[in-house]
Amino acid sequence: MSRLNEFVENHEQLDTINVILKHYGVSAEFVAETLTEGFGEDKELPKELVEDLKQFNASL
Repeated sequence: MSRLNEFVENHEQLDTINVILKHYGVSAEFVAETLTEGFGEDKELPKELVEDLKQFNASL
């Protein structure tokens, strides 16, 4: 599978997860906090991503 196809497939999967979360009324604050906690342990992810999630969560 080409990288472009992987990108498209990943975006489609993220859209599907978003629909499910919205359907069940999961708050953005909960998702941002959960991602921040989970990603904070992962040293392979860009620090910018973790910082952006923390900033987003603080704005809620």
